[in-house]
Amino acid sequence: MGPRGQEPNESTDDAVWQDLVARLEGTPANPAPGNGTPQPEPGPNDDAGPTDRERADAIFRNQPLRRSGPRDHVVPESDDDEGLEPDEGFVPEEPPPLGAGDPLTILAWIGAAGGPITLLLFALFWRDAPLAATLGILALFLAGAGYLVTKLPQHRDIGDDGAEV
Repeated sequence: MGPRGQEPNESTDDAVWQDLVARLEGTPANPAPGNGTPQPEPGPNDDAGPTDRERADAIFRNQPLRRSGPRDHVVPESDDDEGLEPDEGFVPEEPPPLGAGDPLTILAWIGAAGGPITLLLFALFWRDAPLAATLGILALFLAGAGYLVTKLPQHRDIGDDGAEV
């Protein structure tokens, strides 16, 4: 006996393992080396199995048929293209220029977004900023945010889910 208890029987473990592998592979079990039947020796002409290239080809060859998708669409060529012109279709209107808008709303957005950023920069780089500057920026932030909240719609239309394009 070893320090951990009883040693496993090597021959029994090997036979059980070979039997398990044979049952999983669905092939008959190899005879044990002590049965007196000689093991066939692989000859030089025996095929060792498919090559790496054959295995890689088999992976792609044995796939199920692919469904057609949007990239497989082919526009049919027809002589009856009189009704459809390639230039027809939806043409969006020109967007308004970026500077065009309600000046109060633009200033409110500057105050609501710029106020906290400016206060953060004061906290990082200008620790002894005057109290009047800090309170002024805080007041601009509150005024801008308050104005934007008052500009929100007061009621929702019946059946409107709020989604807009």
